[in-house]
Amino acid sequence: MTEAVLSILTVSGLMVFSQLSPGPDVFFVFRVALAQGWRAGVAVGSGISLGFLIQAAVACSAGAWVMQQPWSRYMLWAAAAWLLYLAWKIFPKEGFGADADLQSRGEVCSCHVLLCRGFLCNILNPKCMLFILTLSAGALQAHAHCAWYAPALVVALTLSGWLGWALWSALLQWAPVQGLYRRYAVVIDAVFAVLLAVFALLFLWQ
Repeated sequence: MTEAVLSILTVSGLMVFSQLSPGPDVFFVFRVALAQGWRAGVAVGSGISLGFLIQAAVACSAGAWVMQQPWSRYMLWAAAAWLLYLAWKIFPKEGFGADADLQSRGEVCSCHVLLCRGFLCNILNPKCMLFILTLSAGALQAHAHCAWYAPALVVALTLSGWLGWALWSALLQWAPVQGLYRRYAVVIDAVFAVLLAVFALLFLWQ
């Protein structure tokens, strides 16, 4: 049992650091946390974590089967459409001066709207399920004899993911980082929007 618990802790730790790898979720959380603050970043991260919980539950039970189905490509198309929409919402529509008020830039959404957008950003991305399979397949196989292991891993991954989003959102409130964003907000927002659009096009390319 001790070995199984250590395995869960190890995979959960990898989950937190893997959040820094390029992807739609991290770009969306980072941009919202920079522009609207820690609570907004946590709201998006909570929505992403809710979607991740569902994807992790499927991945740890029938994920391989789902990824092999021909209709999984439609999920990629839906994800691409959603990412293009987010890119359009984030892309600066007009110029702003240096040190402008962060809350005046673009759309400021309530936390429940951000939670829903975060959920859609994650749940429409079948690549997330592939990532979970890659991260947990070895551990699941090694502890297949433990009936409680898969559910515990799903919960642990979801919680560690949520804590990771809260941590990164908090770090983005550091004064030097916020000062940099205030000065170059238009460029940074444009970069985030372009990166989301690039991921959308990669989904369509599959």
